[in-house]
Amino acid sequence: MGETVPFPKNYEWYRKEAMECFLTGRMEEAVPFFEEAYRLEQDELLNTNYTTALYQIGDYQKAKEIADDKYSFYEKEESLAIFYTAILIKCHLFLQAEQVLLLRKKKYVSKDTAEENWIAVQEMLEEEQTKIAFEKQKKIQYLIKESYSLGNKSFAEQSAIMKELEEIPLEPFIEAVKPILSNPFVNGIIKATAIERLAVEHVAGCFDIYWMKEKRTIQPTILTSIENHKIVQKVMSLLSERVEQNDPSLYQAMVQEASLHFFMLYPFIDEVITSPLKWVELYQKRYDNFYQVNSESNSDTKKMEEWMHKIDQELIDLN
Repeated sequence: MGETVPFPKNYEWYRKEAMECFLTGRMEEAVPFFEEAYRLEQDELLNTNYTTALYQIGDYQKAKEIADDKYSFYEKEESLAIFYTAILIKCHLFLQAEQVLLLRKKKYVSKDTAEENWIAVQEMLEEEQTKIAFEKQKKIQYLIKESYSLGNKSFAEQSAIMKELEEIPLEPFIEAVKPILSNPFVNGIIKATAIERLAVEHVAGCFDIYWMKEKRTIQPTILTSIENHKIVQKVMSLLSERVEQNDPSLYQAMVQEASLHFFMLYPFIDEVITSPLKWVELYQKRYDNFYQVNSESNSDTKKMEEWMHKIDQELIDLN
């Protein structure tokens, strides 16, 4: 006799195969069968077995997702409530787990065995919290160390490290960005990202920065974010007014280029863009060879055009 071929909607077959694997400890094999059976019928017992299998193979997020389907069922039974709390801990949902532990005596009249299990879950919570705190601190120390040699890395590597730095607490972030800002080989876009957080967080004090081959000093408390900078807002408004309705595609291209330029010029945007109107006209000239820039204040326009070329060169160096 050949093997039984399951019908597309044969719930009992999938459940039987799942349970055979489950009861012999083959959780990896059980999960696909549980998934197919559960898709056909959302039975409470099947849910708990499916969730248990997922938990055993370390797929905690999926285990929580399946358990949440029958949350009220888990809440009614103390042993399942203990199991659900363990899932929360493994998903690093510590506040939710603490809340369950805090309120569990009001919900359940625990037996001696259940009390032991609650204590075990409490210990699991404390161990997991300690582990995560240690891993976070280790990661922070690694990122601070990397910040000192960021100039030796590619732009893609610099971006990846800065993205991680943005997620760490403010105090170690400040420690990490000081060598980044003063390093002449770290890209201006990376520096702008760091300065923006310092500005948004209203960090006091002065920071040395190497900007466009010049040594400068900045005070984050007097800076705005790039988005809220008055000149940035004016340039974007003019681009919308002069280009967007006539040529939406061209407008999007100009906005992307302008955004890059703002990052490269930040936090000294107002020193370079002395006339938002003429800055926008320079974009229009770039995209239309027949566009004539107003000849008034020609020296200022020429300086801004030189800055555009300078930024272009900086951006080319990213590749």
